[in-house]
Amino acid sequence: MSRRGFLSTGAAAIGAFTVIPSHVFAAGKHGQVAPSDRIRLLHIGCGSEGLLELEALLKSPAIDIVGVADPNRESYNYIDWSEYGLRNRLRKLMDEPAWKEGVRGIPGGRNIMKEVVETYYRKHRPGYRGTVAAAEDFRELLETLKDVDAVKIMSPDHHHAFQAVDCLKRGKHVIMHKPLGNKMTEAMKVVDTAKASPLSTYMLAYNAMGDGKDIDRIKKWIEAGAIGRLREIHNWSNRPVWPQYPVIPEGKEPVPEGLNWDLWLGPAEMRDYHFEYTHCCFRGWYEFGAGAIADMGYYSLWPVFRALKLDSATSASTRFSRVVGLKNGVPSTLVNDYSYPLAAAYRFEIPYKDGSGNIILQWHDGGMKPPAPEGYENDDLPLEGMMFTGDRGAIVGGFHGNDPRLYGEDASRFAGIKGEPVAENPNETLPDGTVRWLQTWVDGCRGKGKSPASFEYAGEVNETFNLGSVSLMSNGKKLTYDPRTRTVTNDETANRLLSRKVRKGWEI
Repeated sequence: MSRRGFLSTGAAAIGAFTVIPSHVFAAGKHGQVAPSDRIRLLHIGCGSEGLLELEALLKSPAIDIVGVADPNRESYNYIDWSEYGLRNRLRKLMDEPAWKEGVRGIPGGRNIMKEVVETYYRKHRPGYRGTVAAAEDFRELLETLKDVDAVKIMSPDHHHAFQAVDCLKRGKHVIMHKPLGNKMTEAMKVVDTAKASPLSTYMLAYNAMGDGKDIDRIKKWIEAGAIGRLREIHNWSNRPVWPQYPVIPEGKEPVPEGLNWDLWLGPAEMRDYHFEYTHCCFRGWYEFGAGAIADMGYYSLWPVFRALKLDSATSASTRFSRVVGLKNGVPSTLVNDYSYPLAAAYRFEIPYKDGSGNIILQWHDGGMKPPAPEGYENDDLPLEGMMFTGDRGAIVGGFHGNDPRLYGEDASRFAGIKGEPVAENPNETLPDGTVRWLQTWVDGCRGKGKSPASFEYAGEVNETFNLGSVSLMSNGKKLTYDPRTRTVTNDETANRLLSRKVRKGWEI
């Protein structure tokens, strides 16, 4: 019995019991949570990444996964880092060494997640006799499972904003992966809805902050004047690590059995099914994804926005790789308005929130990197990294700013400055098995205040990245942007690209 269900019966129902079992009200041994105190959760999105992230939810005694939703019933054509890595991880989680033995391919779909959840609960929750509801459409489950408290959203990017706003308006707490939306107006609608709501939200990128001491050290170096005045921040990645398609897929593939293609498209414009749009590959299309910057940039740059108190970008321009093909025997450059390039560089002008000035933020992907600073040991920056440059030196670290090193004439004088870790490391595992980042969201669901990872606190970084995508779609043009009115002020065509033409029935 859930808390919501119990409370709805009122005092009269209490009189109907001769004895009320103690487990209805209170936890038993350490690490258990009374059923009346558990958060009943619907998991939206059952692909490979959703399955990889199940472990944290399953091991938290505060959470009951009661339903799963995905347009795909079950298939073995997903994308992962190795052919059997996901299967073997799920085997270990379920304690089923022979699970899917002889089955080729990477598993995914709502039936797979339903099986994993039920198997785990039967083995790790004494007395569990429940079943996990499964459906194509999350809205169907929210209508039939009346006592759902919360949802986790792990669907393709183009669904995020619609699903998050819909669930918040239904009174559900939400935990969701980045981005908040792959179109500017949609993402900011999520921010506005979360800000106006008392419900608990959490954007899954905050947990990458770790103990925070490296970013704190960088901040202290900058504030102490170790590199002079901060001019630019660079962050670079080898992403994309999924296939990028510079042309629209040719031919019409049959829709796989068990996949509701119309539902998978959701708010996006109708088109024929093709595998190249789905699974991990969706990130490469403007309509479905938000590019490499949205895949990785939230992990690395959101902590920087927070530490340095940066506001939303006021301008964005981009450079990108170009594909050259032959047309009637003549080399021709292909520039399109439907897919992200193989490599891109973004340049943003970012003001400080206190009005003290602007800095330049540059993102590089697809193998692009900035020049190494003067004094850098081998003149070749690592494959992925972060750099802060000032007028008297530079700081170079790993992709998350980790293990930073100071370069410049004053480096030795400031090298002894250390960073302080955050009070609570989001990746710490608590005694009951819950990871702390998840516990902060659970606490919010129980009315203990909003988490620092709440959607509204990610508004500036989402707004900035979405503006960069519009610059790419505008052939790299420098766009000026007013965060107060949320409009592009120097190009009306680009301004219209802040939103999409939404299919009827999928309006936010």
